[in-house]
Amino acid sequence: MKNLQAPKINNEHKKNVTACPISYDRVDKHLIKTYSSIIFFVLLISLFTNNYIGMYLISIDFMIRVFIGIKYSPLCNFLTSFLQITPLKPKLVNAGTKKIAAFVGLLFSIFVSVFSIFGFFLLAKIAIFIFLFAIGLDLFFDYCLACKMQNLYLRYFKK
Repeated sequence: MKNLQAPKINNEHKKNVTACPISYDRVDKHLIKTYSSIIFFVLLISLFTNNYIGMYLISIDFMIRVFIGIKYSPLCNFLTSFLQITPLKPKLVNAGTKKIAAFVGLLFSIFVSVFSIFGFFLLAKIAIFIFLFAIGLDLFFDYCLACKMQNLYLRYFKK
């Protein structure tokens, strides 16, 4: 007869477990991906045309989204209405990671806007490249760079 005891669990694997913040709030993944796509294209337009008006508007929308809430973001409201007429069904995901990414997006959009307003166009382009890289990772590979950075911060600096 076989031994029916539960296997011993090695807790060593818990040290390497990384997790994004858990939130009880949910957000539609399609909405966030569409929002990120628009940000990606606005960044590309700003990069190649040196026209930063779109970035100023994106900065304002990020401020509303981060400080007041996603429900009040004009771009998110427009995209929510748009997605309702598409055949895509809402796919709700944890909003914790999206909130961190929105905060980081706010910081980068402010950097780009401020640098461009004061004429530091090289710094604005560097910030755009970093922002494009982070959004590209999320859009094309579902890799949340802001989430990983927060996890490293919590692991090494918030003991």
